[in-house]
Amino acid sequence: MEQNTRAVDWQALINAAWEKRKPLWQDASIDCFRVFHGYEEGSKGTVIEKFNDAAVIDYKTDIREELADLTQALLNVFPFKIIVAKGHQSLGLSLKERTHKLHGNGDVAICHEHDLKFKVKLDTPHNPGLYLDARDTRNWLIENSADRKVLNLFAFTGSLGLSSAYGKASEVIHLDRSKALLPRIEENYQANGIAFESRNFLRGDIYKHLPRAIKAGKKFDGIILDPPPKVYQSRYAKHKTSGQDFSALIQYCTQLLNPGGWIVGMLHRFDYSWDNFENQVKKASGQRLLPQTRLTSGVDFPESMADKKLRVSIFVADDKAAVEK
Repeated sequence: MEQNTRAVDWQALINAAWEKRKPLWQDASIDCFRVFHGYEEGSKGTVIEKFNDAAVIDYKTDIREELADLTQALLNVFPFKIIVAKGHQSLGLSLKERTHKLHGNGDVAICHEHDLKFKVKLDTPHNPGLYLDARDTRNWLIENSADRKVLNLFAFTGSLGLSSAYGKASEVIHLDRSKALLPRIEENYQANGIAFESRNFLRGDIYKHLPRAIKAGKKFDGIILDPPPKVYQSRYAKHKTSGQDFSALIQYCTQLLNPGGWIVGMLHRFDYSWDNFENQVKKASGQRLLPQTRLTSGVDFPESMADKKLRVSIFVADDKAAVEK
């Protein structure tokens, strides 16, 4: 177990981080953001995220003895109604030992990002249900999905696909392997009053569904591709998956994309530069996909090394270039 061996002035750290996020907490349309990014702001392994009036502390370094001071520091900058802390499994502690309700009661919060609402579950072992670093990506999807048929792969709780639906997409299909996540996508649609059909929330193995969709002649005008840092091994894959497996996944997605369609590719790995990622996608698509736009995380995710931030590239299908090549 990694111990925290030095005294931390939590109030000073939280005050400094809170001041840097002034553009966010002064924006009345946003009540969810990362309050503290410890990797760059003074406590390696500690991150704190705000979901409306709830705060979630995630820690990979053992700070259990400091949680009372940290709780008070948070309450001194914002009147949180709920504060919970969750230690990482790498600490070698049981779930009970590393999970703490520090202030208030409740396991659910409804947070707001501009015009959208998201339901998060504070007591889940991993992410509560909304990746805050994808804020600008959700905004891009709202602005670029009108009249498009969109496929949301590795859908999680559906926030990216929901953004497309809110942006007037003609249809959004979500695919995720987890049975437990599909009802949460529905809950987010319901919270926003957006109509949906349950048949568009699909549970299954991506390496099974995508070849079937290709064989059936399915086509989309936009594909959201947000694989985890390490994609699962699948008995349906004809190869051994590696990392986010973009090389293989892009080959599938390219065949599903209409001319002029876009793919939102989200890079989480630290061992790839942005340029290397885009070159990998271009090569896997046979030069059909060309990068057009880059997005990243906001002011609440400070990083001195650019390759440690979320990097998002928007690729557009250029069929003319592929033919000429």
